[in-house]
Amino acid sequence: MNRVADSILQPAAREKRVIRHGVDLSIFCPTDVQAVRQRLELPSDARILLFIATKPRNNKWKDYATLQAAVQCLSERLPAQPLVFLVVGEGGQQEQVGNATIKYIAPVKNSERIAQYYQSADIYIHAARADNFPNTVMEALACGTPIVATAVGGIPEQIEDGKTGFLVPPQSPRDMASAIQQILQNPDLRQRMSRQAAETAQRRFDVNRMVEEYLEWYRQILR
Repeated sequence: MNRVADSILQPAAREKRVIRHGVDLSIFCPTDVQAVRQRLELPSDARILLFIATKPRNNKWKDYATLQAAVQCLSERLPAQPLVFLVVGEGGQQEQVGNATIKYIAPVKNSERIAQYYQSADIYIHAARADNFPNTVMEALACGTPIVATAVGGIPEQIEDGKTGFLVPPQSPRDMASAIQQILQNPDLRQRMSRQAAETAQRRFDVNRMVEEYLEWYRQILR
């Protein structure tokens, strides 16, 4: 909303309000992690990190290099812990970085299928140089997946730092690795963040709430 005040639209704005975007909570919701991993043929004993984007390795708005460096740093700090980094949105040859396996997965169009990837992950990680109010962050929260993301654009309005995940400076793989490590090595913290993430999504990011807020505003305008 602060951007509106600086835009050419400001003189014509008679009323302004923020209506948060929403996601379908009947699809994006917590479920049995091990059952989902079995369906996706993912290892049950590994720590799984997830990132979803369109052509993530070459997307100028995302920062895949920071994610990859953070995973490499994490593999050095946790040499005995099997790690799997799922990169959804672009197929490719599997890579090995220390004890971390990087799997590239072609774009997934089916919402139920994409929800399974969120549900299978221990943490959703999101590095961006610039961003708006990304759906992926809301979808991860709705699935009860803690998030480590760069504090750019609208992301700080989505994540409650220290409660549903951690916000880190952009282009700082070591800070990102440290935040990921803190969650992975503290099961109580991860469970608490998971629970708070799902509760936040129920309260703030329900698509039905979004629709009703639009309709109510239209009713007020018509009256």
